[in-house]
Amino acid sequence: MHWLQIDVSNLAGKPGSTRKLAASGPVEGFRSGLGWVEDGDPVYIDLLLTSTRDGIEVSGEARCRLHLSCSRCLVEYEQDFRVSLDEKFYLEPGLAEEYEGYEVRDQVIDLEPMLRDVIVLDIPITPVHAEDCKGLCPECGADLNVSDCRHAERAVDARWAPLQSLMALQSGGEEEEVEK
Repeated sequence: MHWLQIDVSNLAGKPGSTRKLAASGPVEGFRSGLGWVEDGDPVYIDLLLTSTRDGIEVSGEARCRLHLSCSRCLVEYEQDFRVSLDEKFYLEPGLAEEYEGYEVRDQVIDLEPMLRDVIVLDIPITPVHAEDCKGLCPECGADLNVSDCRHAERAVDARWAPLQSLMALQSGGEEEEVEK
């Protein structure tokens, strides 16, 4: 049995019964756009399994090491990741579908789909390695954190010229009114 497949025969059908579970092991395929858990890296879980009338509640947390690509400059970096869990595994398959939970199958819960859903959905969509990251030059692709390619000093985009002249007129008019 895989380390994320948990036998719950001692809990199922016994409302109020609990079991603590602390484990870790490798995972594969936990990835989204610019973030991922490296295949084979461990995920640590610290959970409380609680039997209810219609299934098993799983609460606690998962921890792992995230690998990310900065959305501004694409530099790769790592950070610790922690996510809270509060999910339900239903004894009846129809309930799992109806309430958007997971199924208990043959007295076993498989935590992998739940962990995949929770971790992948919580990976930042636009990770940034530093708040002051300058990103990449839109003209030449140079990393502006490392060098200044001087393209930033280029002429203003002609498409914005009418708006800038309007703003200059408006700000000039406000200054005249303030001076009076």
